Amino acid sequence: MDLFFYPIARIILYLVTIGTIIAFLLSVHHERRRMLNCVLLVSALTLLWECVIVIAGYVYAQDITGHVVIPLIILALLFATGMVINGLVVIKKEGFSIAHSLSLFLGGIIVLCIAAYMGFLFYALHLLEHNHGVDGIPRIVEMIFYTGMALAAYLPMMMIGFLLYAMLYQKLPIKRKPDYIVILGCGLADDQVTPLLASRLDRGMAFDQQTGQQSIFLVSGGKGADEPISEAQAMANYLMEKGIPQERIWKEDQSTTTKENLIFSKKMMEKQNPNYFCVIATNNFHVLRAAIFAKALGINGEVIGGKTASYYHPVAVLREHAALIWAYKKLFMIYGIAVLIVNILLML
Repeated sequence: MDLFFYPIARIILYLVTIGTIIAFLLSVHHERRRMLNCVLLVSALTLLWECVIVIAGYVYAQDITGHVVIPLIILALLFATGMVINGLVVIKKEGFSIAHSLSLFLGGIIVLCIAAYMGFLFYALHLLEHNHGVDGIPRIVEMIFYTGMALAAYLPMMMIGFLLYAMLYQKLPIKRKPDYIVILGCGLADDQVTPLLASRLDRGMAFDQQTGQQSIFLVSGGKGADEPISEAQAMANYLMEKGIPQERIWKEDQSTTTKENLIFSKKMMEKQNPNYFCVIATNNFHVLRAAIFAKALGINGEVIGGKTASYYHPVAVLREHAALIWAYKKLFMIYGIAVLIVNILLML
């Protein structure tokens, strides 16, 4: 049975892995701005990891899973420590809020998961010491533990996929020259743009200079209750100070959310040029969500990202990830249920 089953299982694993990688590449080629690409990337990376374990175990004629557990635990602890430190730094600099505490929360969850895993290992060792063997572990306890660990690993896996695909998306070349460069607003400091908003404007100007197209700058952002002028006006002032002529600047000053930024900007572009192509400038942590929203709204364009302060970047990425999970909760629920079912089947 073993001689027949395991080679077939390995072949199936390899074929599914290759198929997932091909599906990911085709999906990106067809439309780079969709959430499915993140899901396929996570699936491909997970399957590749399983292939490495299987191949290494076959070559060395042993199960090497145990040899990678300790290094992974150490890496997870280092990552969790970094998240906790980052959370404390952000709270100190920006003040306490749920959004600013996300990295602190993630670090704590990782530590709890590691503690649960270590507790289970010590329980197994206790049984071995008393000559019960690992078979002494109640089957239901084993199933609940490993199923819980699989679900606990699910969100970090998706976050890794989100991070990697966001990085990949920003590396993909934009071959078409844009008619418009849309700058998304994000709050002011009195009547001046914040460093975060300035990085978006600088990225848009750098891209314009890179293409030599002399595109129209469409600055999008309304006036907040505590702001003396609209974000669009503040951005226009900044661009003119940097040498962009006023006739190349359009202002959309009614929007209050990212979705409204995109909807109102789309209407302005379509009215002037139905066959337009645009580039949307935001911050690097916001690129993927903005791109996915732009696709959903039927905007013909791609998204570029400006730099973000290093201390703020992890929290911002976690916030974007949470927003994407909420926006695509049905997709995430289906994928999570699939992970749960596969894990249970493997335990039977």
